[in-house]
Amino acid sequence: MSLYLLFVASELWASSAAGAGEHAASVTQLLFPSINFLIFLYLVKRFALPLVKSHLRSRREEIVAALAEADEGKRSADALVRDYRARLARIHEESRRLRDELRTDGEREKARLLTEAGDLATRIKADADFLAEQEVKLARQKLRAEIARAAEQAAQRLVRAGLEPADQGRLVEEFLSEVGRR
Repeated sequence: MSLYLLFVASELWASSAAGAGEHAASVTQLLFPSINFLIFLYLVKRFALPLVKSHLRSRREEIVAALAEADEGKRSADALVRDYRARLARIHEESRRLRDELRTDGEREKARLLTEAGDLATRIKADADFLAEQEVKLARQKLRAEIARAAEQAAQRLVRAGLEPADQGRLVEEFLSEVGRR
């Protein structure tokens, strides 16, 4: 309504400022444009203004939601940056700890392997000594058997060469008497 009054006042002022030589505006010249303007204002208020308000309201809600989402994204990005910075700060410590752990594990494994190798070497040496001893015993037995066989053959040759039939009879009798006593 205040726009209407402003419009009418401006028309009146324009007509009075035109001077005395011109005539004053008629009521129809003022009334019809005023009614036309009021109808225009009513249509704008009735149809265009709700659409503009609705659009502006939805646009505001979109902007507020986008700002909230951006703020949440910024907060999560900041948290992620803090986490990565903390990890980077700890990475040297973590790598040193892992290196020390691996070195300790390696030393422990080395000591275990050396102990196992020593035990294995001792067992191999003991087995080799045992086998060598058995081989020596076997060689002695074979040597004794060979010497006994050679002595037997030598004794047989000597007995055959030097034994007479009377000696053979005497030996048989002695053997039989010896067997009879037992």
